[in-house]
Amino acid sequence: MKMGKLSKKSIQWIIVILSFVLVKLFPTGELWTPTLSMFLAITVSGILLLAFNLLNNVTSSIILMFAYPLLKVCSLSQALSNWTSEAVWMTLCCFILVVLIQKTTILERIAYKMASKCNGNYIALVFGVALISIVARVLMQGILALVSVIAIVYGMCKALNLKGKGAAGLLLTCTFVYHDSNFFIYSPGYIAIVFKNAATVSPMPIDYFTYFMDNWVFIIPLVLTTIATAFLCRPKEQLGETTFFDEKLKELGAWTDKDKKMLTILILFILYLFTNSIHKLGMMYGFVFVITAPFLPGIEIGDAKDFSKVSWGGIFFVAACMTIGTAGAAAGFGKFISTIALPLLQNMSNKVFFAATYFLSVFLNFIMTPAAVMSVLGEPLAQICQDLSFNPYGMVYSVFQGISQLLFAYEVTVYMVAFSFGLMSTKEFAKPMIVKFLIQTIGLLTIGFLWWGVRGIV
Repeated sequence: MKMGKLSKKSIQWIIVILSFVLVKLFPTGELWTPTLSMFLAITVSGILLLAFNLLNNVTSSIILMFAYPLLKVCSLSQALSNWTSEAVWMTLCCFILVVLIQKTTILERIAYKMASKCNGNYIALVFGVALISIVARVLMQGILALVSVIAIVYGMCKALNLKGKGAAGLLLTCTFVYHDSNFFIYSPGYIAIVFKNAATVSPMPIDYFTYFMDNWVFIIPLVLTTIATAFLCRPKEQLGETTFFDEKLKELGAWTDKDKKMLTILILFILYLFTNSIHKLGMMYGFVFVITAPFLPGIEIGDAKDFSKVSWGGIFFVAACMTIGTAGAAAGFGKFISTIALPLLQNMSNKVFFAATYFLSVFLNFIMTPAAVMSVLGEPLAQICQDLSFNPYGMVYSVFQGISQLLFAYEVTVYMVAFSFGLMSTKEFAKPMIVKFLIQTIGLLTIGFLWWGVRGIV
């Protein structure tokens, strides 16, 4: 076969294989050991395998997880230990919960009611979309949940005949408000990746209430970003007729028993999570409740078929990302990074370190997936925090805020979904993202660090 006729997939397979070989060609020694070399080779090639989507997520994740013990980076029990962690099971519960909520009309009712109340005012509609996203984030979590909300907002754009910057404002507000609410609402299937990997150095207990108290101040930059996006993307022409949303509400009719039951379960679930610091039963049992209650006699929202709709690929992906941290800890990757970095960081304050961590995460997000960045940075940066007596929670929060900043849609999957509807150009996508980066970076380095000082994090 001639080189010019190689398919895109063939080239990607060659890149995956070459990445493994090239890393293994680096000479090893006392510091850079053969085990570390093998860990990095597996990690780089595994991340590329996932990023290129050469295989389905389940297969790629299984290959990555079992490659570490097979090639003697860690033991089999260490590689599989994440399947006994709460984070993986919470992620599974979240995916089941999304399937159950999609069987109701709760989100549609909220969205259509909000759009109807805006009376053709674009600024009001942007804030309405932001409120829908916040409500959806509180009720649900995960990529599939956000995709559901994006689809609803896309329907709004089509109904109002919005394109260009007007559509960008609504779709991007929907996406970043939902996504960046994770700054102050704990996500067991997302930020838990960096928490779990950092916890290989020292325990890092967290619950919804503590997480919110540490980070509620980031609501302010998020609101400012929403305001800026609304004015930046406001179209010159008036919005189309909004009676469409009134008609949609009429079509839905009165709240069904299924809707009422699911909403009651969700409210009890949220109350349980945010009072965990009081009852101390553990967050996991709240997740067990929210996915089992809908199947109980008398409630019967779900049925056995719902389990076939769960995104198993997403669950295996989260477990694989956590395995990177576990294998890295077993190989001594964190200590290796710490040994190299410590001489450079001796006179660095914790604020400068957290700021550097943030910008490093922003940069890495250009070339790696957010989950990969969290997987790779969690353990070594936690080791540095331990060696320098820095609070590791500040590092975790900084990494997470960094991977949430982007310029291009390809950097984060959910933004790519919003962009793929074809209602905005690359330029119309980039402008709000640049504004978001500036506002949220200033917010982190000012009121964020100030509040973390009050909380004893910096």
